[in-house]
Amino acid sequence: MRVRFASVSEALDGAIFDDGSFRLSADGFVFITEGGVRFRYARGEGVVAELPGAGSEDEFQLYLWGTVFGAVAWLNGYFPLHASAVEIGGRAVAFTADSGGGKSTLAAALSVAGVPHITDDTLPLARIGGEIVAIPDRKLLKLWRGSIDLTGLAADKAIDLLPGKFYAQPPHKCDSALPLSDLVLLAPGEDVRIGPIAGAAKLTVLAEAMYRSFVPTTLADGRGHGEWMTALASRIRFWRLERPFDPGNPAAFAATNHLIRAVLADAGIG
Repeated sequence: MRVRFASVSEALDGAIFDDGSFRLSADGFVFITEGGVRFRYARGEGVVAELPGAGSEDEFQLYLWGTVFGAVAWLNGYFPLHASAVEIGGRAVAFTADSGGGKSTLAAALSVAGVPHITDDTLPLARIGGEIVAIPDRKLLKLWRGSIDLTGLAADKAIDLLPGKFYAQPPHKCDSALPLSDLVLLAPGEDVRIGPIAGAAKLTVLAEAMYRSFVPTTLADGRGHGEWMTALASRIRFWRLERPFDPGNPAAFAATNHLIRAVLADAGIG
């Protein structure tokens, strides 16, 4: 995303959504964070940001690569998922889950084990030449202290707005856009096991995995949204991966992730 710094007005012509902090029109938005960081976006013109003063850089970065990034993706025809992704066998494999469900931790652990990391938390998808393609990003991982300890990564910087969370750099990174082959829904379980998701259940997973879903809902592009949902449900494989998650036991965590790699391979992923 192109970003420049200038004064940002609260006004937005043609607003079709306004919750007091986020105003959305058919081709742009204005977003004001709790700490007073202001963002304006107009399609084709990039992002304009205004910081209220010293100490707001952390909030600027956090929301730039979160809410702002997701909204810009929707407005430009991408389909952003609330997912982390890695490269396996030259294709993208995405992990989605509820917040706190371990998608960032799993993708980070796989990167430590040598699997190239594509993106953390927000995965924009594009349709190129008949394929659904995962677009990599350059943002850092955001992990809780426990996940930092479990994966063995070095904490880069504490995130002031999210006490207990830290930025970290994945040791192996993929910088190329890759075809998306699999979307894996993570769930807790007593054992590591994986099974396919089929039929209408795919659409349920997609509806829950959409990032900042209020944007496409408000834009109400029924045809375009339906085409995306149909393409995703028909062209990629969906899975439910259950596994135990014990943040207090690094040895068990390492063993579980070793087993996950074997289970993914047995399922034909990669």
